[in-house]
Amino acid sequence: MTASPYLVLLETSGNQNFIFSTNKLKENIGASELTYRAGTRWVLDAVADINQTPELRKWGNSQELRQILRNKDLNPAIEQGDKPLEIIIATSGKALILSRTKEDAKDLIRRVTQRAIAEGPGLNLSGVFVAIEDWEKDKSLDNAIRQVHQTFEETQPYRPTPDARFLRLPIIADCSFSGLPASHLEPRPDNQWLPISQVSASKRQAADKGLSRLHQIAPNLIRDINKLERKFDSEKIPWLAIVHADGNGLGQIFLNFAQCLGDKQTNRDYIQAYREFSLELDECTEAAFREAVQTVFGEFDEAIPLIPLIIGGDDLTVVCDGKKALHFTQIFLKQFEAQTEQKTVVAKIAKKQFSINRLSACAGIAIIKPHFPFSVAYELAESLIKSAKSVKQTVIKPDSKPITPFPCSAIDFHILYDSTHIDLERIRRNLRPETTTYLYNRPYVVTELDKLQSAEGHAWASQHHWNRLCDRVTRLQSDTEEGQDRDGDRSKLPSSQSHALRTALFRGREAANGQYALIKQRYSLERFAEDDEKKSLFYQSQDKGDITFHTTFLDALDAQEFL
Repeated sequence: MTASPYLVLLETSGNQNFIFSTNKLKENIGASELTYRAGTRWVLDAVADINQTPELRKWGNSQELRQILRNKDLNPAIEQGDKPLEIIIATSGKALILSRTKEDAKDLIRRVTQRAIAEGPGLNLSGVFVAIEDWEKDKSLDNAIRQVHQTFEETQPYRPTPDARFLRLPIIADCSFSGLPASHLEPRPDNQWLPISQVSASKRQAADKGLSRLHQIAPNLIRDINKLERKFDSEKIPWLAIVHADGNGLGQIFLNFAQCLGDKQTNRDYIQAYREFSLELDECTEAAFREAVQTVFGEFDEAIPLIPLIIGGDDLTVVCDGKKALHFTQIFLKQFEAQTEQKTVVAKIAKKQFSINRLSACAGIAIIKPHFPFSVAYELAESLIKSAKSVKQTVIKPDSKPITPFPCSAIDFHILYDSTHIDLERIRRNLRPETTTYLYNRPYVVTELDKLQSAEGHAWASQHHWNRLCDRVTRLQSDTEEGQDRDGDRSKLPSSQSHALRTALFRGREAANGQYALIKQRYSLERFAEDDEKKSLFYQSQDKGDITFHTTFLDALDAQEFL
């Protein structure tokens, strides 16, 4: 190449607010579809026009999209000089493209963002580009990727938000769904007309195609959106869950991507590895999702009560039946680990970064009543996933400096019985009746313990393992009120006594242990004991040198209806 190319970044922001601004599943699905198109369909269509390659338009699902990106004839290397643009990655809400000239970079951004305004009003999509200083120099592309992301972040505060597009003067009617200014009327089956905004209309218009695309990933999803909404509104689903899962250490991998590839790697080597890593990551997430759906919902005769709103890269966000959410998420995380072990590039990069040939992920699960605002529930799920990701500071590579997380997946969850307490920090503070006493043991590790043998923090992981929670839930699920089931197993506990223990827990550790001692012989509560002497519901731990006490019992009480 005689001149170094430019690197273009197109990315959406504020996706959560855009997707979860209402509880209408049709709009949630449509918003998810528009976010997906922003980094895929609209980008490939714009590249097809500039490169004059109409074949880039001929794809209908994520698998066909990946085939196009891997196809050297349809997506040729920028060095060949045949085409002005080369797509590095194109995924939901994000794309990286190489451009031979500054004019083509600007043209690409203009085409995609104009289409976003026309087809996805309310979607916050922007693009930036930087010059690659010396294409022939190793790691120049790696430096450009860092620079373009930094430029994107620096320019965001200077851009008006999408809300500025929808002014309220002159005064006009409110949209029935979003609260934005209405643009037209929508007919209803009862011969009524509802005012609706252009944002809601675009989401609702995109919903059917979005559901069709998702149906190709998991065929037993509900096809009919109206049927879907009726199913989620029915009394058969008293609880809904917002599940948000995200990969661990991916930011660190992309930050050190050049180092993970080793020395003497050209920019072309970098592009091929970067693209393949991203595509394989997409495949892992989709495959893990399918396995979790089949395992948890496979017995359903009808379409399943689950909607994936985000499936891309290492991200997964779903709305589903709250009673199935914990099991679904546990299976997804384990399958995600297993899938990454089988991918050539992902396993190689993970081995280089973490000394283990797999990746891991964490998840936050907010279980709510159906009419609770999705946007608030998602914020709670975000807080929960941050709590789950504390494993990255606890389960780590031995003797690593700086601290490097060991691949370990974890779940944190909360069942929202009282909508007046939605701040996770406040919720957890109320679960500490004493300074050193914790009435919760979350988050829970789902990675098998034998895979963590070489990790620092293995003892912590065993105390917080998912099997520990499931074991206690099993012993709480009794069919009788006498503390003894049909097989004579006296280890199960009747609900009256479990509630008595719950009340005692909130009075403090001594009160809880006193109630435990009072009834432990009658109901064989030794299996609920956390200490070695079987005298307490708490186990002892150390936190920054301070002795603390934790119990799994209250977590099991909360989870028993959902496991």
